[in-house]
Amino acid sequence: MILPILGALCLLGAVYFLLPLAMGVCHIGMFWPAALLVLLSTICFFPRLWGKLPRKAKAVGITLLSLALSVVAVVLVFMAVAAADRPTAEEAAPETVILLGCRVYEGKPSTMLQNRIDAAYDYLTAHPEAVVITTGGLDSKAETITQGGCAAETLIAMGIDPARVYAEENSFDTRENLLFAAEIIAEHNLDTHVVIASDNFHQLRGQIYAREAGLDPRAAGCGSPILLGAGYACREVLGILAAVVGLE
Repeated sequence: MILPILGALCLLGAVYFLLPLAMGVCHIGMFWPAALLVLLSTICFFPRLWGKLPRKAKAVGITLLSLALSVVAVVLVFMAVAAADRPTAEEAAPETVILLGCRVYEGKPSTMLQNRIDAAYDYLTAHPEAVVITTGGLDSKAETITQGGCAAETLIAMGIDPARVYAEENSFDTRENLLFAAEIIAEHNLDTHVVIASDNFHQLRGQIYAREAGLDPRAAGCGSPILLGAGYACREVLGILAAVVGLE
């Protein structure tokens, strides 16, 4: 009785990861956990198929799966640690915020970009001496305004002084977000101690690239939409592994 219940839970988990397809969202972070959950559900529903496999094949499969899950778990722990690395009240707060880019729809911030904008706004409001660098170019033909430009306009509309806002509008990925922001910091002699305004799952990779660009990063993270966060976190695991081994 336990196996069918576990199988059903695995199938529900797979459906959860694939639900963003209905919203037009599609990336590898949705598919690899869904495929793994479907595989586990198949084993639960049809245990005899698993039993027919050669002993060595089962041992290899279990070993590889255990190693892969261990790596994922370790990366997730480091992601959580990076997200929690926020400046404390006792510390000198960084004076530069870097707002990482995200999709723009019909000239307006997507939900995830708006969450990042809100995180930057909260930090800027709490630290009136801080400035912000919004980042991101045109990610697709559907975007009519750059991500950095959209975020900058939104912050100014929310009441942030335009003199505190620098828009970087040429980057196309997270690494370029941080690299080009670092160039603006150097050009304007801004504080190289920075906080990164982005989703919590994004903080670790953002901090890796920030250090590569010569910056000293901390987190100013935000939560993610419930239907999107898990998939993007799983995609981020692959992105972090690629960054660590130098493939990205």
